[in-house]
Amino acid sequence: MKPLYFLILTTLIGQLGAQNKSNGSNRGNFDRLQIGMVVSPDFCFRTLKNNDGSATSDNVISARNEQETPKIGYTAGVNVCYNINTNFGIESGIQYSNKGYQTKIEYLIFGGPGIFEPIETNNRYNFHCIDIPLKLNFAAGTGNVRFISSLGITTNFFGKETQIRYFYYPNRTDKSSGPTGFDYNDVNISPTVSVGIDYKIKDGMNLRIEPAFRYTILKIIDSPVSGYLYSGGINVGYYVGF
Repeated sequence: MKPLYFLILTTLIGQLGAQNKSNGSNRGNFDRLQIGMVVSPDFCFRTLKNNDGSATSDNVISARNEQETPKIGYTAGVNVCYNINTNFGIESGIQYSNKGYQTKIEYLIFGGPGIFEPIETNNRYNFHCIDIPLKLNFAAGTGNVRFISSLGITTNFFGKETQIRYFYYPNRTDKSSGPTGFDYNDVNISPTVSVGIDYKIKDGMNLRIEPAFRYTILKIIDSPVSGYLYSGGINVGYYVGF
């Protein structure tokens, strides 16, 4: 983790020294500091890995891949961006994210028909995390709408996993929830990449829309079968300059 942070910070220091004279004259007023509210609806899932090489773990992975499917999660928080010049900036912040996956719909068969018995059920697994992103931004263009891309890493601090079980009746839906009790690892790392547009609403106000992808590179649990969470979404950020 430290070498990645060092690489990003070293790159930024080099850009600062070489380009500090460019103060935004090609785009009007230049905001050195920006604070933004960021939210992203995310398409979330996981990959599975056989850690002990056994046939049993292979069977578990096969069964889970047949049963489990992606779910919709989200990421939201506050970011702070320090712009070296109109083209380069460094961004960090604090965010909450809901990652995970769910099971496919299972059809239930009970002794008799009626509206008092559920006919379908499924489970949703939510991983609640506090995320600290650190990324390098690159922007190009001189108008109010510019191209922007980002590359960085996010440190994920795991909070808890909850399981929600849904029961679908002919006339209603019930659910129950609670922690799963598994011993998940406390910290993970997610390389992050995004590409999108930055729209200058007016001086001191910007709107960013960036499709983004994140993938954890450390296993979420120490077990014969471990998972790696990933998500893809659309970051929407409203930034105020100072």
